Amino acid sequence: MFDDAQPQLEKILVLVQLCPEKLQEKCFELLLGTYLDSKISKQPIGASASAQNIPPQGADGSSNNSGSINVVPEVIRTRFQSLVARTKVVTAKATELFDFNVDPFIYHGVSIPGRSNREKMRNVALLLSLKSYLTSASWTADWKEFRATCMDHSCWDQGNSPRIMSHEWFKTGSAAEGITISPSGIKAAEAIFAKLCGSEDSQAV
Repeated sequence: MFDDAQPQLEKILVLVQLCPEKLQEKCFELLLGTYLDSKISKQPIGASASAQNIPPQGADGSSNNSGSINVVPEVIRTRFQSLVARTKVVTAKATELFDFNVDPFIYHGVSIPGRSNREKMRNVALLLSLKSYLTSASWTADWKEFRATCMDHSCWDQGNSPRIMSHEWFKTGSAAEGITISPSGIKAAEAIFAKLCGSEDSQAV
């Protein structure tokens, strides 16, 4: 189904470069979504997965330990594929980071990277912002969810949280304002995502 994906992706990337820088991400999502829709629309209606040579653990899903299929929801699929393309990770590995069988979806079995509580807290904020991007296209995170996740991973440091969040990765980082990450924070979040997916090209954060 996607045998010609590589040349098509290259064409899309060329077209994206013609767009204004602020609109390039949105242009990429639209062009990629149009391409995926065109491929899907060419499939015979009612064709089985086996007839299309599509395994259960395909580009948009994987099996969890219970045997149920973990499928990327349609509403976030374009942004998910865009993220996968930008970070150059394996789609199946990216899918395994999340549990899409619950609503809202959550990270599944992720170990937060970092050598200290400070690094782990920042990485939690980045990963939650990445999840928010998939849901709403907004690189933000809720402070209560951030605090709860840090506590779950035994890295919450209430007394030092203002200093920890006063980093170039964050535009805002407080209980009053919530968390909003900067362009450098987005790059850091995508680097962590790639690292968790096992990418050898990702840089340590």
